[in-house]
Amino acid sequence: MEIAGYPHYENVCSNILQFYLQPDNEHGFGSLLLDSLFTLINEEVVINGQNIDVRREESTDKGNRIDLVIKSDDFVLGIENKIFAHENNPFEDYAEHLDKYLPKVRKVYKVLLSLRPIKENSELHGFNPITYDLFFQKIIANIGSYFLTAREPHITFLRDFIQTVQNLQRDTSMDKQRLTFFHDNQHDLVKLLIEVDALRKDMREKVNQFRVINADEVALFPFDIESGTVRFSGLRDFLWYTVKISNSFWLQVDFEITPEGWRSRFFYRKNGGVNDIKQWVDAREIQYEISPEEGRLIYKDTLPYESSIQEVGAWGLDVLKKLTAPVV
Repeated sequence: MEIAGYPHYENVCSNILQFYLQPDNEHGFGSLLLDSLFTLINEEVVINGQNIDVRREESTDKGNRIDLVIKSDDFVLGIENKIFAHENNPFEDYAEHLDKYLPKVRKVYKVLLSLRPIKENSELHGFNPITYDLFFQKIIANIGSYFLTAREPHITFLRDFIQTVQNLQRDTSMDKQRLTFFHDNQHDLVKLLIEVDALRKDMREKVNQFRVINADEVALFPFDIESGTVRFSGLRDFLWYTVKISNSFWLQVDFEITPEGWRSRFFYRKNGGVNDIKQWVDAREIQYEISPEEGRLIYKDTLPYESSIQEVGAWGLDVLKKLTAPVV
């Protein structure tokens, strides 16, 4: 359903429910879904042997439509299906329409099936609110005895339907939690965003001021070196240098600033791999650690965030000199 792009459409979900709620349809689950619903509304209704007719969009005298109406010789069950829409349907009209069956049947049941919990109230006019989560829990608890008669691919389709609606439930709950969090903390969050923006601007300014190699220092290095800056998403910014060791081996060196301070990373820019970089760095006895998340070498010496640009420049120049020094 998610691949088809229809998981949130109530009509699609109601069509699937109609198919599985009809006991004599080819799915082979019999009255599994009906039994599960009646258990949740604390009613013992015997389905076997009854003539069951599950209808979609049954019209009332006022022209309103009830999503699902299930009729048998002994009962009528009306189901209003809610995925994302609010429960503002004309439940009074629905209830009056369903109650008209009472002279002919023993009892009328009314269910509001919804993605999110809804408290029972007078505006529902007797519709019993049941969440999809509870409905599916009951189906899964009862499904074992039906596997001998259930048929593929309808087992797979039912499982996919349950999983899809459960995914929608998780998304909905998550969104509600986020909205509540933002509502309760909006003033602090605005202050935080202002501070984050100020930090990013400060990091960008430091990186723009930071130049490891000046024009007079280019001759100090035996290799061609290119440089550039990249503004990274999140709370980090960096300046990079590419040392062209040979046509087949380019070593990239990043000088990165985060709220924790300055650090330098080494990795290959063209050809080569981690082992090649390790051999190059080990041969020059440079101390480093390997970042397990990035698979890159991290220069062991770092600098605090508040270090002056002159201090950072001298530190960066020392890193490049060590990396480009000849092996003795």
